[in-house]
Amino acid sequence: MTQSRSGLHATNRQLQATLRKTLPAMLLRAGLSPDHDHPLRIERAPTPTAPAQMAATQVQDAATRADLCAMYARCLQTYRDAIRPQDTEADDAGAAMAFFVAANMHALHAVAPSQQMVDALEQQLRAVTRRVAEWDAASPAQRQFFFERLAILGVLMIGNVAKAKAEAPGATAELRRTARQYLQQMLGFSPDALTIGPDGLVMRGC
Repeated sequence: MTQSRSGLHATNRQLQATLRKTLPAMLLRAGLSPDHDHPLRIERAPTPTAPAQMAATQVQDAATRADLCAMYARCLQTYRDAIRPQDTEADDAGAAMAFFVAANMHALHAVAPSQQMVDALEQQLRAVTRRVAEWDAASPAQRQFFFERLAILGVLMIGNVAKAKAEAPGATAELRRTARQYLQQMLGFSPDALTIGPDGLVMRGC
């Protein structure tokens, strides 16, 4: 007996709903596999490249671009000095991803990240980081840019959370939209289905 067209549509919708619910959990659990228990470290470049490249894609005016580049460079230095002072010669893309995700979850769900959360995220998201960065195929320069961009955006997001609280309600709403877009891009699925705790990211209701 063949299934009706309406029945097929209902089955497809049910399957899609199931995938939306289970796929994020599967991806997050993959990061806990022993196969991904290696830090994603990259020897630090003598001169950062992300500040200038990020600024160049946003503004054309030379003076404004220079100011933006300098601000990005300060954010990167802040990350290295205040967030990861233990990384003296090599940077860790996994740690930068954890900080980036924690900062954006802070903006999206108003949960201030603890060090325990960030440490859990680093382990949990290692496989995600490797995939998003195309780590195994990337050149050293590409790996370094990936790290620098995450570190810069994470520091910016933390600063903007504090700034938005002192501004109009619309500023917080816009920041949440930005955080949602960043997380969607990095994780590959909607962050609205997630919350964060001492063990890292978990599905809401679990």
